Amino acid sequence: MTWKSVWFIVFLLIGIFLFLKYAMPYVLPFALGAFLAFLLDPLVSFLTKRTRMSRGWAAFISIMLLAVGLGLILSWGVTRLAQEIADLYGYFPQYYGEFNKILGDVLRFAGEFSQKLPEPLARLAQDQWNSLYSLLSAVVTGAGGVVKGLPGFSISMVFTIISTYFLIRDRNTMSEAFRRLLPEKTFVSFRNVESTILSGIAAVVRSQVLLVLLTMMVNIVGLSLLNTRYAVGLGILLAVLDILPVIGPGLIYFPWILYHVIWGQLSAGIGLLVLYATVSFIRQVIQTQLVGREMGLHPLATLFSIYLGFRLFGAIGIIYGPLTTILILGLWAAEVIPHEGGAGR
Repeated sequence: MTWKSVWFIVFLLIGIFLFLKYAMPYVLPFALGAFLAFLLDPLVSFLTKRTRMSRGWAAFISIMLLAVGLGLILSWGVTRLAQEIADLYGYFPQYYGEFNKILGDVLRFAGEFSQKLPEPLARLAQDQWNSLYSLLSAVVTGAGGVVKGLPGFSISMVFTIISTYFLIRDRNTMSEAFRRLLPEKTFVSFRNVESTILSGIAAVVRSQVLLVLLTMMVNIVGLSLLNTRYAVGLGILLAVLDILPVIGPGLIYFPWILYHVIWGQLSAGIGLLVLYATVSFIRQVIQTQLVGREMGLHPLATLFSIYLGFRLFGAIGIIYGPLTTILILGLWAAEVIPHEGGAGR
């Protein structure tokens, strides 16, 4: 790495930050459309080759399949999740009482070792439960705000779908237009970035989305078979945690299993352990087939990028962070970022 490459990366990161922070809200439907176009391109290419239909019809069919599939999943998931949140809100005082009873038993046990431990620990635990209760109340009462935001969301989705269709249908036409507008060397660099970096990012994200959806469904089905309350909500939470390297859903499963074992519910603990092992095995097998080593990120780099993205952009930063890291690494590998030791040096 040279000082030139360091400054290049610094200015690139500043440009990416400014774009994501200030420009992305205005171009989000079109950026999402471009992203979906990359994700759906393999399906469109498959349809055009197998059926010899035009790219326009292949794009239309692919988008419809995606829209119908997501619509069915979201409608079912949102309905179930709303029911579970309402149920949780109704039973929360009962859970709070049970938790205090368990906490009292734990503190009495801890009191044998220290007389000072129970009071601050109890105060801390009660404060956390009060915060959780307030958060749950805000989620339930804030449903009206979500409903009010639906019209704006619907308009954005319409523009996203339209832009996705045209980007897929006219990809070759737009590529030819860029070739005429840009200098030959610049156009070649642009095509290299598109083919090796953006397509690679799309492949990684496509694989990760499939893995998350797969693990989510396995968790929901498994928890439902175990007659677990709030199976859909917990399945979604476990799938989200599955994105985090090293930590993963074990952050929920291990304390949950330990709780059942300690309180004499051995069959429930064994069931959860079997489910966790099954999910981990299936994910590892499918990940080897779908992802392999495409991501190319060390787990620590992934965790750092997720944390930094979250701190800078909020919840959406969980996506922005790793994608930016992959983009930087891809630009480095493609020698768009100048550095010593490249193929041309």
